[in-house]
Amino acid sequence: MLSKTLTRIAAPLAIALALSLGAASGHTETAAASIKGSVTVDFSQSRGERLAVERINNLTRAHRYAEQRDADVSFYNEQGLHGEIYRVWVDAHKLRDPENPQDGYDYSSVVDYLSDASRLSDYLLVVMDTRVEVRDHDYTPAQIKPVVKRILTDLKIRFPQIRYIETFNEPDHNMVTAVKAEDLYDYYVPYYEAVNEINDELEPLVPLEVGGPSLTTYSEEWMNAFLDDYAADPAPGKKLDFISWHAYGKFTQGSPYTEGPRAYHFYKGDPSEVANERDLLEAALRSRGIDDDIPGFITETGIYPGPSFDHKDDPHADYVIQAAGVPSLLYWYMEQDHIVPFNWVVRHKSEKRKDQLITHVKDKPMPTGIFSPYGNSMVMMSTLKDERVAAESSTLENGRGVYAIATRDNTGVAVMLWNYQSTDSHTHVMTIDMKKLPKHLRGKKVRQRQYRIDAETSNYWADPETADLQMVSETIIEPGKHYSLPVTLTANALELVLLEPLK
Repeated sequence: MLSKTLTRIAAPLAIALALSLGAASGHTETAAASIKGSVTVDFSQSRGERLAVERINNLTRAHRYAEQRDADVSFYNEQGLHGEIYRVWVDAHKLRDPENPQDGYDYSSVVDYLSDASRLSDYLLVVMDTRVEVRDHDYTPAQIKPVVKRILTDLKIRFPQIRYIETFNEPDHNMVTAVKAEDLYDYYVPYYEAVNEINDELEPLVPLEVGGPSLTTYSEEWMNAFLDDYAADPAPGKKLDFISWHAYGKFTQGSPYTEGPRAYHFYKGDPSEVANERDLLEAALRSRGIDDDIPGFITETGIYPGPSFDHKDDPHADYVIQAAGVPSLLYWYMEQDHIVPFNWVVRHKSEKRKDQLITHVKDKPMPTGIFSPYGNSMVMMSTLKDERVAAESSTLENGRGVYAIATRDNTGVAVMLWNYQSTDSHTHVMTIDMKKLPKHLRGKKVRQRQYRIDAETSNYWADPETADLQMVSETIIEPGKHYSLPVTLTANALELVLLEPLK
């Protein structure tokens, strides 16, 4: 589909998030209230092929959860979450010793990891991380290039599904002691030079593509400095196949170059705040004479950056907020052309709210094959049909309320709704008005199924025995050209409606 449409936390970030936690954990939930509204779907108005965002995802680093990974890969493939792109991690300093480079390269730490990832996804995006060499060992760009080229050559030969190379990871935080915004592009050049040489020498069936700079947020200071230098680069072979950044929030005050607190603004209060990022990027590209259809890769998305939370003493409540919050961010990125948002993450090393698989269970062995509510939201998305159609919600305002995605293909139609409330508690009583149903559903026996995720349903923390995505209703209907259906959504609940011909 994309071919058709297209860590370490630094001290300042950790301090800022820690200071944010008091406000985050000291939230006040509004009194429960019901809001009536509607979602209007017009199946005759195509919005083109659906971007299968549930198949664009992240794995953690190679040394984490290695014992579970083989089972995790099989489970995801069985559950319809085989990837189109999975983002994986290669740390140069773990494959070689920067202080003793004559010792050579040892790939034993990543072979099983990349083999598993290659079974999981059509293509791999590799974060080629050289921060230790640059930040801790003062490597120059000239010294970085042979390291990058050697590692990527060896890995590309062995793992041909490696397609995308992402330079850096959040350099505007974890490299600021060594590199400033105006110098970052200098460290990008050896990456594209190495990729060009590898493609020429190997002539792979799937050539390598390279991009970056993988910023912590859409920081205009860092992005504009990077693009200024790219535009000024006279090299005929300069290469920028995608531009990447992350989406959790943004810093509103303070400098990444100094220690101490910085003011941080979360996107979780209004996920629609990211809706203009593509416009910002395209304006920046055009003003510099750069092709403005370069894809934007949002290689991490989430509502809980770093160690943040809403319910400090009850993380289980935050699992449901995450299940509705991440799709809300993904929604606003799907509304923008040439944007590819990534989910984050299958299993997180420490922050349980981000897990797609249940991982952090006290006093029990780590389970396999059990989705969190967030993981179930991805399974729900995977059941959507291939073509997106027009859907409008009457209760979506400032990023909160009921979201809707409607789809169709020759197997039927699907509508997914979710009521993103963050820490508010409003229930929405909605009517789904389905207009101009496809002809192969009209006047015929149709199987209607509904699935739900909420505080009590499809939720390991409510009942481990019913942790997978639960069907809550099944009936046979005979719809006409138009069809209406009532749906009640509690705070942060998600609902899927499937209409398929009865076989």
